[in-house]
Amino acid sequence: MQVNGYNPYNTVSATGSVAPAPAVAPVRPTAAAPASPYGQDQFLPTNHAYVSNNTISGVGKDIGIRLLGRQLALKSDYIEATFIDKTPHNPLDIENADFNLHIKAGEAHISDVDATLTVEHLLRKSAALKGKESPVTDLRVAFDANNQIRVQGKVKTLGMRMPFEVSGTVSARASGELQYDLGKAKVAGINVSGLMNGLGLTVDKLLKLRDPSQGYYTEGNSLVFDLSRFMATTPEDPQIQAHIRGVSTHLGNLSLLVGDTEQDVQRVLREREIKEPAYIKAQDGHAYVDGFFLKDGAVNLYDRTPGDGRLHINNQGELNIQLKKGMVGITEPRFTELLKDEIGEGGDFSNIKGTLKNGTSQLSGTMYGFIPVKLNLTFGSTTTGQLYFTPEKPKAFGIVPLPEKWVAGKVQKMVKNGTPYGETGIALGGMQNINLGHVKQVVHQNGYVVIETGQAPQ
Repeated sequence: MQVNGYNPYNTVSATGSVAPAPAVAPVRPTAAAPASPYGQDQFLPTNHAYVSNNTISGVGKDIGIRLLGRQLALKSDYIEATFIDKTPHNPLDIENADFNLHIKAGEAHISDVDATLTVEHLLRKSAALKGKESPVTDLRVAFDANNQIRVQGKVKTLGMRMPFEVSGTVSARASGELQYDLGKAKVAGINVSGLMNGLGLTVDKLLKLRDPSQGYYTEGNSLVFDLSRFMATTPEDPQIQAHIRGVSTHLGNLSLLVGDTEQDVQRVLREREIKEPAYIKAQDGHAYVDGFFLKDGAVNLYDRTPGDGRLHINNQGELNIQLKKGMVGITEPRFTELLKDEIGEGGDFSNIKGTLKNGTSQLSGTMYGFIPVKLNLTFGSTTTGQLYFTPEKPKAFGIVPLPEKWVAGKVQKMVKNGTPYGETGIALGGMQNINLGHVKQVVHQNGYVVIETGQAPQ
């Protein structure tokens, strides 16, 4: 594997043994800092086929996700999808929607408020690419019962902003596209449907949108949408591959039934009726999730805040993470957060900071409000697969050695989810919102702790 930037997994082999640490840590990238506050994990395998296929497959229930600059909120009772990395030199970033999405099977719900924001967003972007202003302003999309959709707004024509209102019926085509059949139309409050019919005018003749590659085009008195093209107006937008099998509207809401095959659709109809806590079960790939870098594993995500509705996967702090197998890289800022959560800021120990180095980690802080203390933390795995750490070489004021057993006893009492392990160690069942599963090994690196987890031996 060729490393571009810094890869926290490069000293963990496929067999679980630890390769020798490099004499000199690889140079960190000089590119602009990532949006994430937790740092950046970059890798670039020499096998280009692997790079172009960094994918994560997942199944989810009762989830929500925001796309297109967070304008579009998709909610789903059940979904089976593949997340395809758009920038495989970095991990797939779930929170910032750094992926294309293939929905194999599922049901998605969209509110008319989000539909309005999304269409406005796409029209503005499409016009901006042509160096123009959007011809439509004051847009409002409204979903009514029985597959009826009303669209209101103002359109610029002949140098004037003319108010318009159209209504029509939406349906799914056998091709997987959406079709909107025009019903009534008003311009400046005048019903023009009859006039159009009398003059033999159709939507196609008026708009002349006949290029399917744009993602929307006209046929007769209908407007056809290919969502995978329509929603990806720029390379930054996620492409959504979804074969729409059915569509229905209710007051304020539109539902899309998606399936690669009819068998997929039947599975969705069955699964959506089974009530259970929200979850996502994902496997494979290389991803950034909630401050952790996950690689080549299987992970279950559950809702940490079930009282606020669905599991929103691109809201940081929303997820409880359960590792089944694979590796997790924890960066130094995230590591400090975990220490603060486990030990607790205040009381006997405050101003907590974690530092990650090759071979060891460091914990520093203030004891009793005025004594600066620093000590090493060596991580490992217990015989039962728990993560543990041992406080070592504690010093006050940077120079005064402290009794290791005394300090370890204090730390053992302070750690919330810890239990004593040996004389001076502390075993952890989990850390904050992450269940590490059966820990196989831990590797210290500059700026990272890398934990490998897997199935417990039989």
